[in-house]
Amino acid sequence: MSDNQEASSVRVRIYDREYVLRTSGDPERLRALCIGLDKRMREIAAATGSVDTLKVAVLSALSIADDMQRAREELMKLDESVSRRSLACVSMLDRFFSR
Repeated sequence: MSDNQEASSVRVRIYDREYVLRTSGDPERLRALCIGLDKRMREIAAATGSVDTLKVAVLSALSIADDMQRAREELMKLDESVSRRSLACVSMLDRFFSR
């Protein structure tokens, strides 16, 4: 988000409710996020049989938070793996060039 960019209003529909959201970022990105949230809420509602919108929203938020945490953990593992391999490569190059 750029500080210079003006906020724009975006009309979206999430779980059969219409919202007007303001964003200084990309409106299409916001729409895509809302579509994803709507899909997740419908999946949660179908899986739980719940008709309570607040419960569905909270369970959806927890599900999305879990996805984010898993992605962070995977990213950390990949970062550690890249660091180990980079150090191994540097070590091999040091040995090769010190002959």
